[in-house]
Amino acid sequence: MADRPFDIDGVFRYLRGDLRKVERALVSHLKSPVALIPVVGRHITLSGGKRFRPAVLLLSAEACGYSGPRRTVMAVVTEYMHTATLLHDDVVDLGSVRRGQPSANVVFGNSVSILVGDFLFARASQLMTEDGDIDVLGIYARTLVSLSEGEVLQLTKSSDPGISEKEYLRVVYNKTASLIAAASETGAVLAGAGRALRGRMFEYGKAVGIAFQLMDDILDYTGTEKELGKRPRQDLREGKITLPLLHALREADAADRRNAAALLGRAERSERDIAFLARLVERHGGIPYTAKAARAYVNRGKRILSVLPDSKARGALLALSDYIVSRSS
Repeated sequence: MADRPFDIDGVFRYLRGDLRKVERALVSHLKSPVALIPVVGRHITLSGGKRFRPAVLLLSAEACGYSGPRRTVMAVVTEYMHTATLLHDDVVDLGSVRRGQPSANVVFGNSVSILVGDFLFARASQLMTEDGDIDVLGIYARTLVSLSEGEVLQLTKSSDPGISEKEYLRVVYNKTASLIAAASETGAVLAGAGRALRGRMFEYGKAVGIAFQLMDDILDYTGTEKELGKRPRQDLREGKITLPLLHALREADAADRRNAAALLGRAERSERDIAFLARLVERHGGIPYTAKAARAYVNRGKRILSVLPDSKARGALLALSDYIVSRSS
C-alpha cells in the first residue's frame, strides 16, 4: 500500500491501538513487591510524555515488515530507558519541574529517583533477556554506554564556552539521539532485516534524534512555560551551552565572549545575566542557525527512508520526521 499523507495527529491516530498496548505494558512491568517503585515509576512514566521513541520503534518495525507483539515489549524497553535517564537527569541538573509537575526528585528525594531509575534500566534489561534476541541486547547495551558517556560529557562540557560544535553534537548524539537510533534499528531487527537495512535505520534514528534535541534547544528560548512544562531559558539558568548560544559565542566579538564566559562560570545567574545571553543569541542568529541545522538532519533522515517500500508506516515515519521541526513543545 502506498504512502498516504499524514499529519502528526494522524500518526498518533494510526498508532492508537499499538500505543494503548504499550501504555498497559508500561504499567504492568512496573509491578514490584517494593511499594515505592511503582509509585515513583508511575509518577514519571505516566506524566504525559509523547511516546516519541516508542512511536519510532513501532513504525520502524512495521515499515521494515514486522507488526507482531515483540514491538510492544521493545517499545517498553525503550521508554523505560528514556524514563530512567530523565530521573537521573533531574538529580544531576537539580531539576524541580518535569512535564509541568514537580519532578520525582523533588517529590520523593534524590536517592529514590536514582534508585528507581536504576530499577527501570534493570527491568528493561530483564525484558530484553526474556525476549532472547542477542542483536537487540547488543543494541541496547551499546546505547546504555552512550547514554552514560553523554551524561558525563555534558557535565564536563556543557558550561565550557570553548566547546566546539562537533563536541556539542557528540553530547547530543550520546544523550538523546543514541536511544532514538536504537529504537529505529531495533524495529529493523524485529523484522529480520539484514545488516545494511539495520544500519540505514540506525542512521535514520540518529539524524532525527539529533534534530529532536536541536529543536529542544530552540524551544528553551522560544517556548512558553505552559508549552514547555517548565520555565523557559532553563538551559541558560543551569549554565548550559546549547547550539543557539554556541553559535552566538562563535560569532560574537571578544568583549561579548568574555562577558558570556564570566556569566556562565558563575554558580548562579541573575535574570539580567539570562537576558544578556538571550540577547546575544538573538543578535547573532542562534535560533535560525539551529533551526536550519535541525531541518538538515530531518531531511537526511527522510532521504534514508527512501530505501523502504511504500507503506502507511513509512508515510507515518516521514510525518513524524517533519513534526520534529514544527513542534512547539
